[in-house]
Amino acid sequence: MFRAMHLSLLGCLLGTSGCHGLPPAPPAPSAAVGNYGEVIDYLQRHIRREMERQDVPGLALALVDDQQLVWARGFGYADRQHRINASEHTAFHAGDLSKLLIASATLQLAERGQLSLDAPLQDTLREFYVRSRFHADQSEADRAITFRRLLSHQSGLPGEHLPPLFGERPSSLGQLPAKVSGVWLSNPPGTQVAYSNLGYELVGAAIERNTGKHFEQHMREHLLDPLQMTRSSFARNALPQTQRAHGYSGGGGGRPGSAAASDLPVNDLWSSPVDLSRFVRMLFANGRHKERQLLRKHSVEEMFRQQNAGNALDFDCQVGLAWFLSPCGSAPLEGGIRHYEYASATRGFSAHLILLPEQRLAAIVMSNADDSGSLTASLARQAASLMLQVKQGARRPAVQPTPARAPALKVPSPEDRRQLYGRYATRQGQIRLYEGRGRLYADFGEQRVELLRDTAGWRQMRKTLLGFWPVGVDSAGPVSYTHLTLPTI
Repeated sequence: MFRAMHLSLLGCLLGTSGCHGLPPAPPAPSAAVGNYGEVIDYLQRHIRREMERQDVPGLALALVDDQQLVWARGFGYADRQHRINASEHTAFHAGDLSKLLIASATLQLAERGQLSLDAPLQDTLREFYVRSRFHADQSEADRAITFRRLLSHQSGLPGEHLPPLFGERPSSLGQLPAKVSGVWLSNPPGTQVAYSNLGYELVGAAIERNTGKHFEQHMREHLLDPLQMTRSSFARNALPQTQRAHGYSGGGGGRPGSAAASDLPVNDLWSSPVDLSRFVRMLFANGRHKERQLLRKHSVEEMFRQQNAGNALDFDCQVGLAWFLSPCGSAPLEGGIRHYEYASATRGFSAHLILLPEQRLAAIVMSNADDSGSLTASLARQAASLMLQVKQGARRPAVQPTPARAPALKVPSPEDRRQLYGRYATRQGQIRLYEGRGRLYADFGEQRVELLRDTAGWRQMRKTLLGFWPVGVDSAGPVSYTHLTLPTI
């Protein structure tokens, strides 16, 4: 029996905009053309200041100008307890950034004729089928799930696989297709972008089936090793603990974070900013790394070509193969500069990658705190804006500093916490609300958010195309209140 419940979710992760009373940051420099020195000096001071104020244990970044690694540096601790410093080579849990590499591996297989982007997934995973209320012919629904739609989040599949009550998640990619067969489509395929981790898990299963190799082995042989990404792996135990950052949840002093909510390797990429910079430089070189062509030029172009042009419900959100080609719910970069972005927030870790394709600039920022998503995003965007100034000489305004504290937000009462505890089914997947150390938290797949009250009740968490994404309260105006009907399980 389901009971309807009205709940507005707080648009504020621990550590995001609106949750800190931070004074304005010092103004960014007006750097001379070709001189990255002033930018690096400014970022070093700014990063240390923000990490201290936001209690972020460790952070590392890499800045790329075409084929040049402009700067890479680690700050703070990879492991605060044992006082192990973070460096630019420290491996952080990269979470959703793995999808960029999975899309690249799929394009490699397409180049070799081992699959077609427009072929149904069922051609490779014959035991997989879907159920649809949008199709009179069930086989038509199965044929609509293509690799292109999976890679561009247009497959219509739900965001996550919800196992039956008391059921178990598949423990391997080989088990996945049969375990999730019969899943109901959430949307008609090819009509709307809806972020789906399940879709990429199935692509990973197809890579295994197609190549006859374990997913981790194939990714290492065809991408990680050729790119010399020696501090990267889709199997965390392949990297020594001394090379991996220790994740933290709920602040740098909070409990240790368990990076992946899934045991499947497609969700478990560990990588460093320097390693990811090699991947970005390969894309800037039209698929070439040193003397080896890893992707053909037309494959890179296809990755960055809008795949959802005919979707009225996507409005101005443009999506390529894996990449988000427009802000899709977040603020645009200053001056309307064309840029592509990808963000990740897993338990214990945050990461943000921004790429300016026309100028061939990129910034990669990673941290070992799951409440530092606003910091990794703002640093990546500010670094990209400053690099653009250095490369082109045009003065562009700095990214706005973290706003001052929002109106008082209160921890829910014990009675509230008892009433709300449990699991809820939504269009975006299963949400788990739970109590921890006298606070109330919600899990959205691998994302975690704290729920707080203010004088008007529950704060809104705005849904963007990256799933439920935190939106802080800033000086531009209040966040609207919307009630979602969440049937409890």
